[in-house]
Amino acid sequence: MRTNSIRFSSNNVALCLLALVALAASGTGCSSNSSGLTITTTQTSTATRTSVATGTNTGTVTRTVTVTTTATSTIACGAAGETCCTGRACTNAGTICSGGGAAGEGTCVACGGPGEACCGGGACGSGGCCVNEICTASGSGCSIGGTCANGSCGACGGRGQACCAAGGGGGGDICTASGVACANGTCAACGGSGQPCCAGRMCSASGTACASGGGEATCQVCGGAGQACCGGGGGGTCAAGYACRGVAATGDAGLGGTVSTCEVCGGAGQPCCGTGGGDTRTCSGGLTCTGGGDSATCR
Repeated sequence: MRTNSIRFSSNNVALCLLALVALAASGTGCSSNSSGLTITTTQTSTATRTSVATGTNTGTVTRTVTVTTTATSTIACGAAGETCCTGRACTNAGTICSGGGAAGEGTCVACGGPGEACCGGGACGSGGCCVNEICTASGSGCSIGGTCANGSCGACGGRGQACCAAGGGGGGDICTASGVACANGTCAACGGSGQPCCAGRMCSASGTACASGGGEATCQVCGGAGQACCGGGGGGTCAAGYACRGVAATGDAGLGGTVSTCEVCGGAGQPCCGTGGGDTRTCSGGLTCTGGGDSATCR
């Protein structure tokens, strides 16, 4: 839907010659809900034309015309083959957001079957094994060695077993069963508050996100000052008065790295509050949000 509105500075239109300049985009915002990604673009332009009358009646008339155009469109997201929704979320069961990097959109793909991406928490169907984020069927050979059975690649990778090494056997940092991650050389429960992050830096406990304090990545309370952003990805969220800034690390749990953190927002030199395009973010004290994405700052 496109809506145009024109505002005139004078009611006397008979003496005026009008000129309009081409529209220039002033801002674009993006948000998502269960219906898909909503993209809003606002364009504003102003033109001024002066007319001079000569002869018996002389004078000057100046007319200003401002045109504002707002266009809103919705793009489907979340189903298999569609763009991931905000926060790298997929809405259909048996799908997971793949590709695009931690801060990118990515695409929702089928997961859990042999040869497919592992589902959240490293889950694979029918006792399969998650090896390098791809599901191996139970009874088939694991690419790291051993035969997959009930999430274990032989003598390693299953819950309570030693972590697998890339060349097979124990002594590495790979776990192949769902809901476990390598901690101190053993595949232990993951995803809960204070536990190691599951495969794909996933956390299952509400109000937690995968973060690292210089060592093993664990699921920590999120959303507050200096804490990891909840949700992760390009759509990470924080409590009121804070904005998500920084690029989330990628890869499996235990690889260390950093994630986006919540910083105070709205003041001079601080991140703009809110999410989406610059025109949807806010600043305090009459400041303006400049820039876009992770670099949007109040000036």
